[in-house]
Amino acid sequence: MDAGSHAGPRTVFRLPVGPRLFGAFAVLVCGVVAAFLTAAAILVIWQRAWAAGLALAATACFVAGLTGYAARDLRGKWGLRVVLGMRALTLDLPAGRSLIHRPAAEHAEIAYSDIAALETRLEGYRTGGMAMMQRAYVLRHRNGALIFLFEDRAIGTPFETRLFARIAGEIAARAGTTLRDLGTVAGDGGVLGVWGTHAPAWGAPSLSAAQQARLWRAVAITGALPLPIILIALLLRLWTA
Repeated sequence: MDAGSHAGPRTVFRLPVGPRLFGAFAVLVCGVVAAFLTAAAILVIWQRAWAAGLALAATACFVAGLTGYAARDLRGKWGLRVVLGMRALTLDLPAGRSLIHRPAAEHAEIAYSDIAALETRLEGYRTGGMAMMQRAYVLRHRNGALIFLFEDRAIGTPFETRLFARIAGEIAARAGTTLRDLGTVAGDGGVLGVWGTHAPAWGAPSLSAAQQARLWRAVAITGALPLPIILIALLLRLWTA
């Protein structure tokens, strides 16, 4: 099949306004809470209540870290733009488009004839006895170079997103190539899935059927819990570790 044989009209993909505004709200709330806790810690330490002051300061640092995490996610949501032209693909991909892989920002125009394939895989990350699943998408250039495109998150839970499957499929169709499914891999979820996370190499082999089943069970259990219970459980596990 010739590349570009399925070229259609110019199409622009961006994330819906709702998730972007929610991301901005999350950054604002976390930032305000971090500032309040910092001020409270300073005040308490000034009054020589050292134990309470240090506890507040540690909590303020934790929330400040979450603020940075949310801000990176917002940057990824707000700046991501994919344009499907007649003969070429234009990518505006900010660095925050993945919270696990941490790819560099990518701004490029790629002819469909230069695309060898679109590749995808499921990625499971365990943290604190729980697990989260996401689906990552990568563009493979004919010269062998890989471009990390984006990821759908919280697969298999009520918070699941499938925003990018359509875009990846459309890119593959216009390039006259396939969307290759590489199976399922497991990475390191670090602390709360926020700090110290690590993704396997893109060429890592897929998990066995038994390993995948165990991972999916953990994902299903995690997804069935209300979000506050998940956060409390993870914090308690860290506290007692």
